[in-house]
Amino acid sequence: MSAKTNKGGAQAPLLGSKIKLHIEKLAIGGAGVARHEGVVVFVPQAAPNEEVLVEVSLVKKNYMEATLLEVLKPSPARREPPCPVASVCGGCNWQHITEIEQRKQKEQLVLETLKKFNPTLQFEYLPLKESPRSFRYRNRIQPKFKNNHFGFFARNSHDIVEITDCLITEEALTTKFSEVKIWAQGKNSKDLQRLEMYISEEGSVRYGLITDEDDGIGFSQVNRFQNEDLVQTALTWAGEDDYPHVLDLYAGAGNFTFPFAHKFKNAEITGVELNPKLVEKAKSKIKEKRMKYFLSDVESYMRRAVIGPEDLVVLDPPRAGASEYIMRALAAARPKRIIYISCHPVSLARDLNWIFAWSQKLGTPMKLARVQAFEMFPQTDHVETIAELRVDS
Repeated sequence: MSAKTNKGGAQAPLLGSKIKLHIEKLAIGGAGVARHEGVVVFVPQAAPNEEVLVEVSLVKKNYMEATLLEVLKPSPARREPPCPVASVCGGCNWQHITEIEQRKQKEQLVLETLKKFNPTLQFEYLPLKESPRSFRYRNRIQPKFKNNHFGFFARNSHDIVEITDCLITEEALTTKFSEVKIWAQGKNSKDLQRLEMYISEEGSVRYGLITDEDDGIGFSQVNRFQNEDLVQTALTWAGEDDYPHVLDLYAGAGNFTFPFAHKFKNAEITGVELNPKLVEKAKSKIKEKRMKYFLSDVESYMRRAVIGPEDLVVLDPPRAGASEYIMRALAAARPKRIIYISCHPVSLARDLNWIFAWSQKLGTPMKLARVQAFEMFPQTDHVETIAELRVDS
């Protein structure tokens, strides 16, 4: 195999080469970021500001990936993971880093990603909101069972890491692990069983199989302790305007829809959601004629939606974000305020880029007022972000 070079002409190491690196920071996806002869190298399980010995496992045109062999000089933020299987389990990729550093890296990641997509963007960037709990916060998990093994997939593998506890999961669920394992054994299946366990709104623990026909209960906020603060922030940012219409896109079971309906008692409230289970759940709670819930994908709905200049739009899309059509439609509609809740900084940055580009083309300028990151998933690289857009007058 021949060596590959980057644009500057520096020779990248061949596959399998062992090199020493300095880890600068962490990347989206969780890996450490280093540079070797001008080429970016991603190193999983690394920590910021440490010296490491790695083996190059992948060489691409613009970057490389490497396996961590030895920590030569540990980061001040490195720690022994509290969970005994953290180094092999695919769940928590940042347990080896202190919570203070995790939060620092997430705050930096969101800002860098937004600026990378739109360097001239000006906005108020508020400090990251810390989760009330760093452990025991998950109220919904999806363990696996096969060949009498109950647990989670190993990192980059479909092998099951056997567990009797999960430190990021609420104890109401973990105390049921042995019961769920026995239940799964009773299925007498040699196939992989994908399970779902969650705490219902009533507080009871429920569990069952996820199948191709039934993909579980669908999206819900897994950290109820932090979710309260996120919802309250969205309500506060919406201000005290008398909106005629509040539109909640990707509404789920109404995590934001119902609190907004409670705050804006004179507004027409519309929720749009594609998951029939979540729509059914939301509809069962509706008690007012001014509230409507539609079973639809958001793009299809936006093709017929009427959004006025005094309206409020809330959107909380999945990791893939919205689409260019949706952001173009919002730019054209130019609602008074948009509250965008994102679970992936890259899709947020891309969607903001689309709405600003279309606002400029259509002559309907909008501005990004403020952004704040939320620590919704401690011990992992995932971060929630809330952004407020307003009409630029």
